[in-house]
Amino acid sequence: MGGRVRRLPFVLLGLMTIASFGGPVAFGFVLGGGARRSWPPDRPIEWWTLGAVSGLVVILMAACIAIGLQNSSPGTRASRPDSRDWVRPERRDGEA
Repeated sequence: MGGRVRRLPFVLLGLMTIASFGGPVAFGFVLGGGARRSWPPDRPIEWWTLGAVSGLVVILMAACIAIGLQNSSPGTRASRPDSRDWVRPERRDGEA
């Protein structure tokens, strides 16, 4: 059937899922400490956490998109016969 499946896209997708769901939880946890528990954050650690989580998600998303674009380039696809190369077999008399 097909060739070996690459593991990197699945690892990146898993990391992006963890960052997307765990990031807001981590940020809410960090935002809960401090003098004011509302928006905007009043401590530098809260801003650093927000920036780090957002940056991590953006980097992982860009990596997933780059791998998807690389896999969709013509040189990396599995070889399939082109429809123009396929020749219809001749019909025999009496066949539909």
